[in-house]
Amino acid sequence: MPRLSSLAALAAAGLLAACGGADLTVGSGTGPTGLYLAYGSTATGSIQVPECVAAQVTAVLVFAGDDASTGDFSSRVVWTSSAPDTVYVSDGVNAGPDGVVVPAGSVIGLKPGQAQLTATFSEFSASASVEVVALAGLRIAPALTDLVPDLDQPFQLLLRPTAQRPELDVTTSAQWQFAAPTAIAAVDAGTGVVSANSARDGQSATLVARVPGCGREVSLPLRVSTPTALQVDYEQGSELRLPEGYSEALTVSARFATADSVAQNLASQIEIDDLDDDRLTVARGDTRLYVQAVDAADAPTGFTLRLPDRSLSIASKRWQVTDTALLRVTLAPEDLRIRYPDTGLLVASGLFADGVTRPISRHVAWTSDDPTVSIAVGVTDDAGTVTVPDAEVTTTIGAANTQATDDADDFVTLRGYAASSPDPNAGRSP
Repeated sequence: MPRLSSLAALAAAGLLAACGGADLTVGSGTGPTGLYLAYGSTATGSIQVPECVAAQVTAVLVFAGDDASTGDFSSRVVWTSSAPDTVYVSDGVNAGPDGVVVPAGSVIGLKPGQAQLTATFSEFSASASVEVVALAGLRIAPALTDLVPDLDQPFQLLLRPTAQRPELDVTTSAQWQFAAPTAIAAVDAGTGVVSANSARDGQSATLVARVPGCGREVSLPLRVSTPTALQVDYEQGSELRLPEGYSEALTVSARFATADSVAQNLASQIEIDDLDDDRLTVARGDTRLYVQAVDAADAPTGFTLRLPDRSLSIASKRWQVTDTALLRVTLAPEDLRIRYPDTGLLVASGLFADGVTRPISRHVAWTSDDPTVSIAVGVTDDAGTVTVPDAEVTTTIGAANTQATDDADDFVTLRGYAASSPDPNAGRSP
């Protein structure tokens, strides 16, 4: 699959969809009588767009006659911007600022400022003022300081259009490079994956990610350093009992000697030795490992976590796999409110016969009374994540585990809101 441009990627992330599109049909009118610009489905004389983000403006031609109608003429009008270095508008034919052709009427804010947008068709014209507001945020994640030698580390470029909108992942549309040539690491220009070379004490390099077209960029200083220790953090803390068929999540990180160092997550690259797969299995997520109990036995069992070159290792805790019944399933929060395109998180917990309450979001069947609402399932980093449509919706979400002997399911209310709605959680207690 070809790599998307920044503008195409932003559109795919829902920005153009969030703006909507006028519901326009051409009827049997006898001739055009006027032209207006629509942002979403509403005629407008002023538009506000975030810097570096594509939005869709529609040129609507009005027809008269017995059956008066309107038509989308965005691809047939002549588009102009009074300040093309501030606001770019696409004609649908020529490439935009990052070399990619986008639909006619696509408006891209190149830098903060204002411009007049005009569409002309025959003797008709329509205009709207466009204000470009500065991005609310642009960052590289994770914000590491040090990298383990001889490993690959993926980075993301996250763009927040406005304070009210969630971050967008524009990683594969960014241009990645180091600020200056360096021997300590290399970066894939299209993916943001950094390959660290051998450690060189005292040397650092600056990773740069740039949004094409608008020219905004952000940087992150990095060192390649020898790790001093591995650290494991467990979802269930020091609890060693793990019922058959259920899992526990854990993170594995490398720590470094320098006081200001940030631990590097190694879940996707750590090696696992001495695993008795008749007793335990390990699934690998992007940021966590998932240890699942297979078969109960008297003796506890665990494994060893190693760096690929085997220079550093750490023993996991030793789980006691038990044949313990699940009694009850509960869901939280009871009232979840999500404004599109945000996502929400529901957590399913299980009370077991040994008296321990464990997270079981990865081990329940999720249901929604509204098919436009989806819930991530399976043994993954995002199990229980809820996605809503760009519309107002109220529905019931359920989680069930048929093995529970008391209450096998639980239900909560979900309220979804359109992107244009006020923040539904403003003023609510956390």
